[in-house]
Amino acid sequence: MNKPLQSGFTLVEALVALAVLSVAIVPAYALANKSVNIAFSIRNNVTAANLAQEGIEVVRALRDTNWFNQAVFNTGLTTCAAGCRVMWYSTALIPLDVNPVLSIGPNTGAYYYKDIINNPDGVDSIFKRKITITSVSPVELKVESEVTWTERTRNKSIKVESHLFDWK
Repeated sequence: MNKPLQSGFTLVEALVALAVLSVAIVPAYALANKSVNIAFSIRNNVTAANLAQEGIEVVRALRDTNWFNQAVFNTGLTTCAAGCRVMWYSTALIPLDVNPVLSIGPNTGAYYYKDIINNPDGVDSIFKRKITITSVSPVELKVESEVTWTERTRNKSIKVESHLFDWK
């Protein structure tokens, strides 16, 4: 009697197949991991750029409010050479005694300072914002908005600059 033929893989064939598969999967995993890290970095850069621009826009709104109130264009804006803070709804500059992180509102997703509104809700973000205003001339202000954060033990920052004029 003949023995029936046995089909299947030998142990060596299975190990070789596993080695080939792992050589293909490890780079794919590394690429996926790198892609996720880059996506988080891009998200942080975009958020920081938007927060920096928001700081400029708040100062611009304060300048415009001075005009609407028939005040001199730089009223309340020249005390910020050492640095100030603003929030999206600020009606005045807030002195920069300390620079706490911005928090994210739980319902709105807006960024704010917990110590100013005494609201314990929200999640601390990784971002800090500093506004600096210097008088270039009697009719010109230089406004700088800098957002800083730490990303994987690296300190990063984005700075936006704008010049506001008394053109009215």
